[in-house]
Amino acid sequence: MDAASRLVLFADVIDSGSFSKAASRRNVNRSMVSKQIAQLEEHLGVRLLNRTTRSLSLTDAGHSIYHHANGLRNQLLETDALVASLRKDVSGELRVSSTTHFGRLHVMPVIKELVESYPELKIDLRLEDRYVDIVGERYDVAIRITSPVDSSLIARKLTNNKVVMVASPDYLKKRGTPQNIEDLSNHYFVVYAGENGIMNNWAYYEGSEIKNYSVNVHTKVNDGSALLETAKNGLGIGLTLFSECYNELQNGSLVQVMPEVKFKEFSSTYIMYPSRSHVPQKTRLFIDRMMAYVAQQAFYIE
Repeated sequence: MDAASRLVLFADVIDSGSFSKAASRRNVNRSMVSKQIAQLEEHLGVRLLNRTTRSLSLTDAGHSIYHHANGLRNQLLETDALVASLRKDVSGELRVSSTTHFGRLHVMPVIKELVESYPELKIDLRLEDRYVDIVGERYDVAIRITSPVDSSLIARKLTNNKVVMVASPDYLKKRGTPQNIEDLSNHYFVVYAGENGIMNNWAYYEGSEIKNYSVNVHTKVNDGSALLETAKNGLGIGLTLFSECYNELQNGSLVQVMPEVKFKEFSSTYIMYPSRSHVPQKTRLFIDRMMAYVAQQAFYIE
């Protein structure tokens, strides 16, 4: 590995937060990453990192070198993007990250259509609800339910996210259908519990005022599909996105509970990609088809 490659690896280590995570993202051995960083330090003649058994921190020299390494990495990525944008054929690998349930429902059909149109295109699709580092982890594009804050990314809104309360007909038959907020105290609830905590405090509007209701958690899941399946199985009432339960509402496996209650919307769903002068054709095609697909869906909320 040459000095430039080691500098890029160094930037990846810092963005990842550890040798192990950087190695995992590159699908290489941790010891190889550690060895290459040690060789970079030897080549430069300075110590870049303070190492402990639990963490890494940058030295003063490491801070300065990191900024240069990050700039070099961005220049190389920009060069790759330029070359990809100049290609007339659509080939290579497209790396896509998406929230889990939205990806299963809505990203996979777009990818199927794209691959059928461009058989030379390879896909690396990762469905996960964590907030990925698009640049550091080399993703071409990511779909996230969030408010864009990173100025190094371009974010295009796919849809707003109306929130609805749902349950199975069997559950409501057994437990009764709540008619008002007070009735909810007699019910079980299925809630999403992810890395950012348990969503057991539901915000709703009473007139123009936002109020909160703490639900009686019966089942916790960390996956949107599992939440819907649990609700369909009659284990409780769930709160979910309209776009994610639309099919179930249409086929009757779930029904909307207290539709007159307006819940505070989640952040919108965005498609995000690195802000670069040259966007590869494969990335642009995916973005255009994803935007068109969502706009044609019955759940689409602008």
